[in-house]
Amino acid sequence: MTLFRKIFSALLCFLLSAEALYAAPRGKQELVPAGSWVYDALTAIALEEGRADFSDNAPLSINEILLYLSEADYSSLSSSGKSLYDRIKAYAAEDPLSFEAGIFSLEADPVVNLEGMYKSEDDIDWVYGKKDRLALISFPVKFQAKDLFTMYTELDLRQNYGYALSDATFTNIPLEASQFDTNFPHRAYFSTGYSFTDTAGMNFQIGLGERSVGRSLGGSVIMSEYLTTTSFASLSFYSPDVRYCMNVNQFNVDRYLYMHQLEVRLFKKLTFSAIEAIFVNAPLELRFLNPWTIYHGMSPWRDYEPDKDDSEGHTCAYMCFKLQYVPVKNLRLYANFAQDQFQTKYEMDNWPDNVTPNGIGAQLGIESYVPFRGGRFHAWLEGYYADPYLYIKESPNWSLVGTFSENMGEQAVFYEWIGSPYGPDTVAAQLSFGYEHDNWSIAAGYLFKACGEYSGTKVFKGKNDCDWGGQDRVPDLDKWVYPDTSKDGFEEAKRKQSLVTPSGIPEYVNRISLCAKWSPVSAVTLAVSPACVFIFNSGNVSDNFKCGLETAVSVTFRPVRMFQ
Repeated sequence: MTLFRKIFSALLCFLLSAEALYAAPRGKQELVPAGSWVYDALTAIALEEGRADFSDNAPLSINEILLYLSEADYSSLSSSGKSLYDRIKAYAAEDPLSFEAGIFSLEADPVVNLEGMYKSEDDIDWVYGKKDRLALISFPVKFQAKDLFTMYTELDLRQNYGYALSDATFTNIPLEASQFDTNFPHRAYFSTGYSFTDTAGMNFQIGLGERSVGRSLGGSVIMSEYLTTTSFASLSFYSPDVRYCMNVNQFNVDRYLYMHQLEVRLFKKLTFSAIEAIFVNAPLELRFLNPWTIYHGMSPWRDYEPDKDDSEGHTCAYMCFKLQYVPVKNLRLYANFAQDQFQTKYEMDNWPDNVTPNGIGAQLGIESYVPFRGGRFHAWLEGYYADPYLYIKESPNWSLVGTFSENMGEQAVFYEWIGSPYGPDTVAAQLSFGYEHDNWSIAAGYLFKACGEYSGTKVFKGKNDCDWGGQDRVPDLDKWVYPDTSKDGFEEAKRKQSLVTPSGIPEYVNRISLCAKWSPVSAVTLAVSPACVFIFNSGNVSDNFKCGLETAVSVTFRPVRMFQ
């Protein structure tokens, strides 16, 4: 209690000494979270002018967002484009409840969300899943020094995910003590930066929460916002035509991803990004922070168990590329590529005992925004492919997956791949089409997936369960799916190495969904999301057919905005 009293007293003194209780603009170092509508709006404006930018990365600072927005010629935009431009400007100048004391301010913008949901088939996972679920009460708090820095945390009153995603759930209101989520906050950060010129700046972030590299319909194969539980530190230098980012993500104790990303833009229509990264199952090391280090040349896997053979233990080399091209106005073509292993023909011919499988994934997509009568049509088509062993290495400890367990209820364990939630061993095609206006939108979607036996997170549960939950540092490798001649024998290991997507008995998933949103006033948003799923060979079992309906309804209320 002594510590609590000290914190409360300090906060009370701050509030009593505040010069005014007023509405303050956002600081320029505040971060826009991955998945925000701001990135959609910025993309629509850029496509209307026939150009590309680097806003397919997240989270970005308000300062960087405004830099990309400043490229737009407001006078030449359509009424839809001007509306989006004005909305982003208003977002940057948004004025939540704020207490100011000199250059410092303490701000809050509480949100109340009521959700109801239902699904007819227990054996089919929720379409309205973990990423979509809202806290009953969310209380974001920011402490900032004007445009110098922002500190942010998101205090939540919500159900734990183990209960929220169970078949019996019908509301987001915690009804028992065991249903509360005590793992909050799920998003928090410190962000600071500096503008060198009007068109160049830098930003440094350290925090907890989602990151994404590559704007995508189903979640980027490189790094997606579906990876929600990692801590990160990021340093970026940006301008309209060149951008560099160094990022370190901590997945669990002694599990770090070091990533260096260099991006260039040519002719304002083409962006190209090269990404070199390495995942290491070891304490934090300075040598991997060097931006011009070639990780493979360092052979770091030899350092952790030097007495063993030259297999790549404790590390996962990760190389990625992404490309955007805007051939004409209102149209974007893109490709995302990720690779953690590729065995060349030379390696296969000269080392016949080699059983290392390839790990390659890719996305190709086309996206279009077309202004129409003050709003815009939005169409998006994307294809996805992943090898059976994409993201998967010799041990879960250095595979590209984050995991966490909850503290309440059944203490459920969750697994999140670095990239697409479809995971490895999957071929997918997804289509979305809708119309968006200032205060309402409607979109329909269709998803088809051909899923092998290693798809999703099946390698961690079910018949492939390796008894690893992230807290246990010694996984049961006898149950791990990676080819290993010592436990599988040579013939079985070679068979695993040669698996093609989808492996085993393919599971065919078809999903039809609809999402409609309406904001009658700025403080209230209503949403409804019905869906239908039918699955052939469900659970990779032949002739096992499942079909189910679900719907979710939500009401979001921001009380502070009622008084603005």
